[in-house]
Amino acid sequence: MTKSGSTLFYFGIYVALTGFLILLVPDTLTSMMHLPAITNGWSGVIGLLALVIGAYDIFSGRNDIQPFIKASVYIRIGFTIGTILLVVFQQMPPALILLGGVDTLGALWTAMALKSEASKK
Repeated sequence: MTKSGSTLFYFGIYVALTGFLILLVPDTLTSMMHLPAITNGWSGVIGLLALVIGAYDIFSGRNDIQPFIKASVYIRIGFTIGTILLVVFQQMPPALILLGGVDTLGALWTAMALKSEASKK
């Protein structure tokens, strides 16, 4: 596994674990993050989506699928922009930006690994 692949692999584990938490203890998680409560049905959908995204990240990172790894940098930064817009338009509380911040940190980690690998070629 390349360095960039491992960054996405580990980020995928974080996303999948987040998905499990949303599925298993949605009220605890939303309360802890100061987010609005969600219904059990929607928490299931959101948790499953996070699990699927985490699985894509784990699989792509483990198998060094470079187009996916490279695209993930932009997609994760896009998620952060989306969280900021939700807060700016008062759809969600500012605590949501923390989730986006984690995505940005992961994206920067992957981008640095990709740059390091490119300089070695």
